[in-house]
Amino acid sequence: MRRILLPATAAALTGAALLAVPGMADAAAYQCKGAQKGVYKACLYGQHDKKISGRTFANAQNGIFIKNSRNITISKNTFKNLRGPKGYAGVHVQDSTGITIIGNTFTKLSNAGNMHGVYLVRTSRSRITKNTFTYITGDPVRVRDASSYNTVDANTMHHSGKYALLSEWAYLPPYGSEKCGKGNVLRNNRYRLTTSKQVKVLSGGKGSPPRFGYCHPAGVKDGGGNRKI
Repeated sequence: MRRILLPATAAALTGAALLAVPGMADAAAYQCKGAQKGVYKACLYGQHDKKISGRTFANAQNGIFIKNSRNITISKNTFKNLRGPKGYAGVHVQDSTGITIIGNTFTKLSNAGNMHGVYLVRTSRSRITKNTFTYITGDPVRVRDASSYNTVDANTMHHSGKYALLSEWAYLPPYGSEKCGKGNVLRNNRYRLTTSKQVKVLSGGKGSPPRFGYCHPAGVKDGGGNRKI
C-alpha cells in the first residue's frame, strides 16, 4: 500500500506515526457518522497520533471534522471550493488537544453565513502554522467555548476575515452556558485585512447580533510580529 510521507518539519511537531490517508486503503477509518455524514469529507473520532497529508478536499460542504482526538497532524492538504448550508470550516475540531495544522492551503470557502478556515471548539494546545488562507467568508481561524493556549503563527492571510484574522466566540449567559478561552495567540503572520481588526472577541446567542469585548480578559491576543502584505 502506497503511503504519503510528511516532511520532517511537520512530523517533528508531534512525533506521530505515519499513516495512510483518506481515499486509500484505510478510507473506512475516516468515514463520517451521524450529524457529520454527508457534511464532511473525512472524520476522525477518538483518534490519536494520526496524520492526513497531501490530499485535496473540494466541492463539498466541509473538509475534515475531528472530535475527542489528540496529536493529529493535518499537513500539506488543499481545502477549496467548500460551501453549503452546513458549511463550518475547512478543518473543524471539537473537544481535542494537540492538533497541528501546518502547510495547508484554504481557499474559496463560503456558506450562507460565515465559513472559517479552521474552527476550534473546546480545543486546546494546538498550532495553526505556515498555512495560506484566501477568499474565506468567515475568519481564517475561529476559537470557541473555552478553547485555550492555541497558537496561530507564520500564516499568510488575505481576502479573508469577516471579523478578524483570529476571532473568539462564546454563547455566554444569558444566551448560553459556554465559556471564554485564554492564552490564544496570533503572531508573526502576513496579512491583508478585509476587516478592521487582527484579533477580535465576540459573544452573543442564536439570532442575536455579534457583540464584542465580552470576555474579560480576552481569550485571544495579538502576540506581535504580524505584518501587512
